[in-house]
Amino acid sequence: MKLPKYRLISNEIKKKISASLWKAGSQIPSETELANHFSASRMTARKAVDELVNSGVLERVASVGTFVKEPAAQSSLLEIRNIADEIRSRGHVHKMTVLSKLMLIPNDAIAFTLSLNSRTVYKIIIVHWENDQPIQLEERYVNAERVPLFLQQDFSKITASEYLNSIAPVTEAEITVEAVMPTKILKHNLQVDDGVPCLKVTRITHSHGQPICYAVLYHPANRFKLTSHLNIVK
Repeated sequence: MKLPKYRLISNEIKKKISASLWKAGSQIPSETELANHFSASRMTARKAVDELVNSGVLERVASVGTFVKEPAAQSSLLEIRNIADEIRSRGHVHKMTVLSKLMLIPNDAIAFTLSLNSRTVYKIIIVHWENDQPIQLEERYVNAERVPLFLQQDFSKITASEYLNSIAPVTEAEITVEAVMPTKILKHNLQVDDGVPCLKVTRITHSHGQPICYAVLYHPANRFKLTSHLNIVK
């Protein structure tokens, strides 16, 4: 069965991207140029581009043009990895902005979750950047009894998860994921446009039976995805 002309054009565009002839962030030819190149109408070229924009391959910038979209950052749902390592594995630059480091009295829910005997918990809020875009806002509560030197660390140089895993390696974790609409503060810190939801990942980690950390991680849904891989043994 012969493919429609717009689909042939979109397939050719995807081939050029896959072959790295058109790299992420580069501008593609205009719809008029595509129409001339493929001997098609501009409407047909626009339909091909629309299809790729809707599928997340391309993105339009008003009054500028159409560009190859950067692939969404991704993280494993079933594996706890250091976000800095994930970002660097993609060949990108990771940096952190520390918004707050506090010692405070936890509410009843946090105290129960971390099985606190004392009424003290450490809290940090950090924004993680991938290249020049914020990719995660980390809100983390840490058991001060189990990790007493936590707040003394320089979290502009070492991630909280990296430090915690060196002190109290994760042996058990509870993870939940949900889509939420961001608050004004989240929208500001993650540079999220109006109407764009966030992925909220809540993670409680234990080390050898002891609760260590309660973390809430927010990601812009249009720049991040969670993946998992399972090996089924019968």
